[in-house]
Amino acid sequence: MKSFAELLLHITHQASGDHHVAISNVAYDSRKVTPGALFVAIKGVHVDGHRYIATALEQGAVAVVYDDPNQAPPTTIPSALVADAKVALSPIAAAFYDYPAQQLEVVGITGSKGKTTTTFLTAAALEASGELVGFMSTVDFKIGQRQWANKTRQSTPEALEIQAMLREMVEAGCRYAVVESTSHGLSPRWNRLGDCAYDVALITNVTHEHLDYHGTVEQYRADKAQLFQLLATSLSQKSILGQTTPVEKVAIVNADDPHAAQFRVAAGDQVRHLSYAIHAEADLRATEIVSTSKGLRFSAITPQGTFALNLQLVGTFYVYNVLAALSVCVARGVDLAAAIQRLEAIPGINGRMEQVELGQPFSVLVDYAHNPDSFEQVMSMLRPLTQGRLIAVFGSAGERDLAKRPIQGQIAAKWCDLLYLTDEDPRAEDSLQILQEIAAGAQAQGKIIDHNCWLIPDRRTAIEQALATAQAGDVVLLLGKGHEGNIIYANGDIEWNEHAEAERALQVLGYIKR
Repeated sequence: MKSFAELLLHITHQASGDHHVAISNVAYDSRKVTPGALFVAIKGVHVDGHRYIATALEQGAVAVVYDDPNQAPPTTIPSALVADAKVALSPIAAAFYDYPAQQLEVVGITGSKGKTTTTFLTAAALEASGELVGFMSTVDFKIGQRQWANKTRQSTPEALEIQAMLREMVEAGCRYAVVESTSHGLSPRWNRLGDCAYDVALITNVTHEHLDYHGTVEQYRADKAQLFQLLATSLSQKSILGQTTPVEKVAIVNADDPHAAQFRVAAGDQVRHLSYAIHAEADLRATEIVSTSKGLRFSAITPQGTFALNLQLVGTFYVYNVLAALSVCVARGVDLAAAIQRLEAIPGINGRMEQVELGQPFSVLVDYAHNPDSFEQVMSMLRPLTQGRLIAVFGSAGERDLAKRPIQGQIAAKWCDLLYLTDEDPRAEDSLQILQEIAAGAQAQGKIIDHNCWLIPDRRTAIEQALATAQAGDVVLLLGKGHEGNIIYANGDIEWNEHAEAERALQVLGYIKR
């Protein structure tokens, strides 16, 4: 238990009331306030927490942090007026949980594409050291031996949840924490990740994304560069597993990405620099790449020697993800032969070009691709690897970017032989209207409705029909849902597991899981 004053130690604020009051819990949601809690009133996108200060006090909150002087709590309540409560939440949470990141070796992974996959692969590779590893990603969370689905639909949780999980990792005996670090979470506007005390910063690549939030490409890159600047905020010695340990700071970039230099500069000269690439000169390089619809082979030239990898992962883009994971192992002195053995044993990554295999003579792949860029990447990569037809099942989210729908249809029609358009997350929009907007793009590319392009709102039926149509040598792509555990409709969500649905449909066709 900490005092209110201890939680505000690193925050500029105007104090009111007795700051020696003991704090038993921290909450930014009034529904989670318990007696003795500190309530942090955050102005969110949809809800202003200041409106719930009175409710939080009724629930037992004993102190309040706020940023709107016009909505101050009663003067009898210990409080702190700060410049921005959502920014202040991170140092408050870190202090409340006794700075857990300073007791872990923290690896941060950012980038436009490949963050989730690289986070998973990096954690798996680090486990070859024999140490316990925790990770946070869009798909899953893991603390030591316990792994569970991230059902929040947030790649980066709020700072309070992040610091709580880091504390759990410390208590579980983890040495490493691998944190998928989004531009939103790194942005100083939110500061969700500002107190993660990063020791290794890695970027996969940078494309034009999330400009609705960041405003400009330059700001987007600058927010991602925060990860590398944060290396300087981490202690050079940490108390890891009960021992004071020197921790080297390392910045890792993809040398094939044209923006790599910006991130090297952001890290500064006081850290170790590593790079990986396929084409450019780099510390780790891939050569002799062979990709099929069943797996991936390549040679990795590294500071520890040259290694041949034979992976069960589908897609040439995995080469970069694997090189990134191996770069982290080099940064942390983990034996690459052992790390590669771990990576080769991975049958697939949940919702990321994940194979569904029941002995059928065609390939079935589940992937999270849900925008034009990812469609182009996935389909153009698979087209030359497909002996028969390329068949795609996908939709587009309701109440989201309308302009991308015909573009998705056009790209899919260009690369695929058969299209089955279906629900993704219609929300309150009409399902058929969404599919018709996608189909307009497919028709412009030459597809004909009910001949090689079908509009089937019910996703289960669409998958069943696509798999029933598939023949030997075909590749069936199930896109858009990936790891997500539900489909959102206006009248509520339905539970969903894309991989399980594909298995069920294959079993109906007579294939048996081995």
